Amino acid sequence: MTTLFYDYTDKVAFNKETAVKVILAETPHSRTTLWCLLPGQHIHPHVHAGDHIWVILEGTGRFLGDDPREVNPGMVLIAPEGRAHGIDNTGMEGLVFLSISAG
Repeated sequence: MTTLFYDYTDKVAFNKETAVKVILAETPHSRTTLWCLLPGQHIHPHVHAGDHIWVILEGTGRFLGDDPREVNPGMVLIAPEGRAHGIDNTGMEGLVFLSISAG
């Protein structure tokens, strides 16, 4: 596999009905996904195998998990394997974040 490069702004997409999940890349050890949520949309807290790293790129929201808190651009969230994690777009604009799943 070769090194991949993305300008995430070319991949941002919103849907009035549901959060949009854009898979950017899958490797044998990871998956990189761009999530796009309109105001009021959310991802329910969930648990699965492997660590998850989220990088907030645009918008604001509230992390839903064992340590709920407000999130904004530039924040990095690390949810270890087996820890609940979710998010709610509490802002007035689109929430866009990168999710890296490893394991």
